[in-house]
Amino acid sequence: MYNRYLHHRMRAMTRSILVTEIFSRATQARIGADDHNAALTLMSTDIERIRLGLRMLHNIWAGVIQAALAAWMLYIRLGLVFLVPIGVVVVCFTLLGVLVNFTGDSQRAWMTGVQKRVGLTATVIAGMKNLKLSGLASTVSSFVQKLRVEELAAGARFRKIFILAAMLGFTPMLISPPLTLAFTRASFDTSKVFTSLAFLMLLTNPLSQIFTSIPELVSGIACIGRIQAFLECETRHDFRQVLSDRKKNLNFTEIEADTGSSEIETAPDSTMIRIKNGNFGWKENVFVLQDINAHIEKSSFTMVVGPVGSGKSTFCKTLLGEIPMSRGSVVLSMRCPRIGFCDQTAFMWNGTIRDNILGFSLYDKKRYNSVIQATALSVDFAKLTQGDQTNVGSDGITLSGGQKQRVSLARALYLEFDLVILDDVFSGLDADTELHVFQRVFGPGGLLQQRRTTVVLCTHSVRFLPFSDHVIALGDNTIKEQGSFKELAEQGGYVQSLGIRDSAGGDGSETVSETTASKERTEAQKDAQGSPDGSPAAEVNLDDPNRATGDKAVYKYYFLSMGLLVAFCCFFLAALWGFFTNFPTIWLKFWTDDISSETRSHSHAYYVGIYALLQVSALISLLLLGITLFIVSIKRAGANLHHDTLTTLIQAPLSFFTHTDTGVITNLFSQDLNLIDTELPDALLNTLFCVFQALGQAAVMPTSSAYLAISYPFLAVLLYSVQRFYLRTSRQLRLLDLEAKSPLYTHFMDTVRGITTLRAFGYISDEVSKNARLLNRSQQPAYLLAMVQEWLNLVLDMIVMILAAVLTTLAVRLHSNSGFTGASLVTLMSFGESLSGIVIYYTRLETSIGAISRLKTFNAAVKPEGKEGEDMVPPENWPQHGSVELNNVSASYQMGSESEGEPNLALDSLCLSIKPGDKVAICGRTGSGKSSLVSLLLKLLDPLQDTPNEGLLIDGLPLNNLDRDALRQRVIAVPQEAVFLPDGATFKENLDPSGLSTLDECKAVLIDIGLWDFVQGRGGIDAGMTSSTLSGGQRQLMSIGRSLLRRRARTPQTPGPGNMTERIKDQGGLLLLDEVNSSVDQDTELIIKRIIETEFDAYTVIAVSHHLDMIMDFDTVVVLDTGKLVEVGNPRALASTEGSRFASLVRAGGK
Repeated sequence: MYNRYLHHRMRAMTRSILVTEIFSRATQARIGADDHNAALTLMSTDIERIRLGLRMLHNIWAGVIQAALAAWMLYIRLGLVFLVPIGVVVVCFTLLGVLVNFTGDSQRAWMTGVQKRVGLTATVIAGMKNLKLSGLASTVSSFVQKLRVEELAAGARFRKIFILAAMLGFTPMLISPPLTLAFTRASFDTSKVFTSLAFLMLLTNPLSQIFTSIPELVSGIACIGRIQAFLECETRHDFRQVLSDRKKNLNFTEIEADTGSSEIETAPDSTMIRIKNGNFGWKENVFVLQDINAHIEKSSFTMVVGPVGSGKSTFCKTLLGEIPMSRGSVVLSMRCPRIGFCDQTAFMWNGTIRDNILGFSLYDKKRYNSVIQATALSVDFAKLTQGDQTNVGSDGITLSGGQKQRVSLARALYLEFDLVILDDVFSGLDADTELHVFQRVFGPGGLLQQRRTTVVLCTHSVRFLPFSDHVIALGDNTIKEQGSFKELAEQGGYVQSLGIRDSAGGDGSETVSETTASKERTEAQKDAQGSPDGSPAAEVNLDDPNRATGDKAVYKYYFLSMGLLVAFCCFFLAALWGFFTNFPTIWLKFWTDDISSETRSHSHAYYVGIYALLQVSALISLLLLGITLFIVSIKRAGANLHHDTLTTLIQAPLSFFTHTDTGVITNLFSQDLNLIDTELPDALLNTLFCVFQALGQAAVMPTSSAYLAISYPFLAVLLYSVQRFYLRTSRQLRLLDLEAKSPLYTHFMDTVRGITTLRAFGYISDEVSKNARLLNRSQQPAYLLAMVQEWLNLVLDMIVMILAAVLTTLAVRLHSNSGFTGASLVTLMSFGESLSGIVIYYTRLETSIGAISRLKTFNAAVKPEGKEGEDMVPPENWPQHGSVELNNVSASYQMGSESEGEPNLALDSLCLSIKPGDKVAICGRTGSGKSSLVSLLLKLLDPLQDTPNEGLLIDGLPLNNLDRDALRQRVIAVPQEAVFLPDGATFKENLDPSGLSTLDECKAVLIDIGLWDFVQGRGGIDAGMTSSTLSGGQRQLMSIGRSLLRRRARTPQTPGPGNMTERIKDQGGLLLLDEVNSSVDQDTELIIKRIIETEFDAYTVIAVSHHLDMIMDFDTVVVLDTGKLVEVGNPRALASTEGSRFASLVRAGGK
């Protein structure tokens, strides 16, 4: 017992060490490295494989010792014939060695498949809202299911090796006895036969266990190799230098030659950062920025501008020391262990808004209030029922893009850094909020100026350039010009071409901003609306009785997933196994009786032949059962269960993702499916083996004394009581074990996603400590479960010991037949193991079936977003015209059961008529309901229940009756945040996830959106793509290109007269754009505008936009405020109308 206790401690310590090292290594990874998904798989699937491999580690050497002792005793009993089973073992071991050579490669191929699928699934979960908006949810779902099928096919090769290894493991146990008896020349009697058989069992049983455990051990070693390869990957190298450190390491002459003697004294006093002859890029010898020479003064405000793809985000990462490839020097005048940083894509923890702002810092009420006032978040808090205690959901799904940017900015402001680097923090903000934030944060008297903070702001909001101390304009992979705005405005370069007046945002803007903010704050308190509250739902119901007693319907669910015929074959083949492994013992009794008789009825060869046939039949039944359970059933059940769960996930409403951690969902697709592929079939196989083998043994043992059968009812009651007592604990511990890992995975994915931000803030040590706490918590159920299992082993051993004593006593006292007594005693040796195996493997089956239970519960509990009656599938070419009618439509994110009284309306009594081909802009402050209108048209947000069918129409069809997935596939929508496949997917796969377009068609689209040269420079359209290395504008252009490819795919390809281009333009439809120009420069905005005017000329376009330049030529502008329509008209007419709400937005934008 004590050695098992130490063994379980060793396994727990191994997991702790590996998880800690993987997490620590992940925090040191380079940006753009494609090993983050690998790390998630290593933490879940690979470590579980290692734990399984270690399960029988000490049985290997102990089994060798036992086999050696048994061989010695067999030699004493039979002489040199003992070499026969040794020879069988040697042959099997040799063949096993050949098999082992294939185990590593098959294991790696399997794990690679798991890694790809889990990585894509995590990406799908994080980007579900945007996938649904884009109409790509079903396409990506099919892609994920395809990866699952490929993963199962890759795993089948490893499972075939496992089956063959099991065959080789049982071969010595089944084949050695008939071969040994066949070669024995000595005289036989009952004593010699059954004692020899007992010694053979002692010899072959441990070797069989060794043979069957070796594939698991080799698999674990292969996983250790994968982890070692991950730990040895190149880590992030911070190439920045600190001037004080350089002075320590260089002599005066070297410093003078490198920086100039005059800089030695002045740099520490006036310069914060100096870049000299810098070349920076994401791949070797491919530099995004070249020949960079710049300096950033202390306490200065530097703005970095330039067209899309000019390297602004790369410049920010350079200042943080995050670029993997660098030449030249980046020198800091002082060590900055903590830097305030806002990434272009705002990083959000899955927690409350306040938690995201505070991070690991203590709460300071005065400082906190000043920050939320400066970032205008107080207005948004007033709209949310729970204020800053609202849960943001996974990746901030409950917040709009502008709200996420301001929460990210508030986090950077809260800690009062000496250096703040901000990458496009104004994307997604309306003009009024943008002006308010700029004045309160960056302007004269703003927070950063009060703190004398050094600020670097990369942005497309060029109207604020006059307020900066220094401007750096990037272009053509280098710095085109730099200096003060006044100097650059007179040089005739890029800055002058922007046409910005030095008086932009003149006096009085503060008053306008303050008045508007105050007004909206008041309105928000009256008409609270906005994103759904994010109070997390409790995922675990500890009072559920099924957690303790189990749910037998889960077995039906599992057997149906594999097919009833397959399930029947499993039971039938297991019954054959039970017969063929027990009847040979009775056959030996017939043989010994014949030997003892005066006249033998059959020859030695007859009995040996029948005995061998029975043993070979057992081996064949084992092979067939292994194929049925490990190949056929896993293929069917694994694919069907994954498909059902994935379908549930894809069809889940957005509210589900706002209330559920990504780690909880990811755990279903990683840990639970891993159990279904590995432990569950193994537990089911061994349970069937033990049950039918024990039934046969129970039939054999009473042959020595019928009185033994009297003990069976008492034994059954005792075993039932033990397993019932044990299962009520072990089942819950197993579920707790699975559930305790979800927070660990959620934390890991959050850390990986925001690694740049966390490193800049100096939070890595805090994250490592948090990981250690979560890891320790996740270890507790697994360790307790192991201890409970050891208690069960002890109890079962004691029961078998008592049963052996009873059998021996009855046989001696009643003078039973020696042949039956020998058969009974030999059977008892295995009966103890079978009896123990029934309870152990059945309880393991019960705990492993918890994975099926969790999937079944998930599928039943998560209701699809579709409702009854939504079964109308419009034609492929619908909508042909693109007309939209809203008749007094209201909508709310809150369900009827979530609140009492009147719901908080996201959209309030909207009446709007949009004609075919109209170009309509939707404007308003952040949180005014613009994106909610887009969600309404795509049925991501439902109107109130009392809305009539004619309340919401597209091309005359009521949306209430339309199938949601079909609607999103027919309507082309481009979300604010571009979504991509996991790193490593090609440019073509990201541009055309459905795979319906040719290379030439994809190339034509890339040329039209201006990214063909960029793609060619990254290896071509079939090269792997890393989305994190794309700028925000490039990501948005890829989304535009994807929509353009979809539009061209809708074009009828039937031959006919006329020019094809003209026929394309005549094809109408509906295009929805949600802030597609939020992260682009003026030139890229012109590209988007040109595509809308040419490619979508016949389409009805509804565009949500804070940038008003692009929409001034639209037919109509709709202004929303707190979900209400406050103004409709022509943009230019409203802009020139005194007192118009749209005119105030134009003026706030500096126009």
